[in-house]
Amino acid sequence: VLAAHAIHPAIRSAINLRYSPELIRKCESLGMKVVHFSRRDEPEDVSTMEWGVSHALSEGVADVVYDLGDVGKEPMVRLFGTRALEVAKRAV
Repeated sequence: VLAAHAIHPAIRSAINLRYSPELIRKCESLGMKVVHFSRRDEPEDVSTMEWGVSHALSEGVADVVYDLGDVGKEPMVRLFGTRALEVAKRAV
């Protein structure tokens, strides 16, 4: 949330969800802007959560940022919003 908020101050809440292709398709079908990044592009000695979100959001606001994981790191979906209640409703 802090990395996203630093780029787009309206973002104030997020939830992490287990990755699945079906989840990504559902988010897209609901009109959410979905972006992803590859953990293989991650520089050494940085926080994946900070770098990945900053990298993915550097070109614009997105509702969903996901990655497919890497060795020893599981895939993850991050759903963003302006308020916790909004994020919870979108997740449901």
